[in-house]
Amino acid sequence: MNKKGIVFFDVDGTLIDWTKGIYSPTKTTKEAINKLKENGYLTVLATGRPKSSITKEIEDLGLNGYIASNGAYAEIENEVIFNECINNEKLKDLLYFLEENEIVYILEGQEKNYVLDINNEKVKYLIDKANLDIDSFTDNWTKEDVKTSKIIAIGKNENSYKIVREKYKEKEFAFMANQFGDTFEIYIAKYTKGYGVEHLLERLDISKDYAYAFGDGENDIEMFQAIKYGIAMGGYHKDLEPHAFDFTEDVENEGIYKGLKKLELI
Repeated sequence: MNKKGIVFFDVDGTLIDWTKGIYSPTKTTKEAINKLKENGYLTVLATGRPKSSITKEIEDLGLNGYIASNGAYAEIENEVIFNECINNEKLKDLLYFLEENEIVYILEGQEKNYVLDINNEKVKYLIDKANLDIDSFTDNWTKEDVKTSKIIAIGKNENSYKIVREKYKEKEFAFMANQFGDTFEIYIAKYTKGYGVEHLLERLDISKDYAYAFGDGENDIEMFQAIKYGIAMGGYHKDLEPHAFDFTEDVENEGIYKGLKKLELI
């Protein structure tokens, strides 16, 4: 593709911030991304979310592609590049362990999110809090056939994360604790946003020297390592700081617009 470069955008804490009730990109953010595209840059989402949890407000930005599920899924111009899922035998072992320890879970797939009970109060609360579409969730599935790239676990208590991590940290899984209560993520360690970004850059024949990224989380570290210009949003995770090229403000204070202006991309 004959483009000037490529810009990757995280979702939560970058394009939106549902913890502050900002569920849609601001008008200024939308205008900045439209100007970026007019100026000849490819725009790609890079999120821990699966495609099934990307809201209409994000889709309406009209980005060129998606890296989802922390790098386990990638597509560009509606062409799926890869969709890596957790092996079902390994998955079953893990899920039975979660159930034995009374840990509620959500299996994130690109088409649907899978739960044991759609009416579970913890599940319903998380769906509502994150402003997700209830229709993207189903409890009609089997452990033998389900396709998932990442698991959201809602712990019984503060020890749940430690129990699961200790048992499975040597079995190809990686873990990330969230700031949201006793919720944590489980995924295959190999797949990170950096993995997705590197493969997409190679596919598009774009040098990392012409690649930019905006993010705020711990799971953005590998993405920042894979490109030259990593811009940390206001309120960023402390471990992201050493990997950032520069810093901008938070969602509420138009960090995307200000960051793109400072980079002279718009």
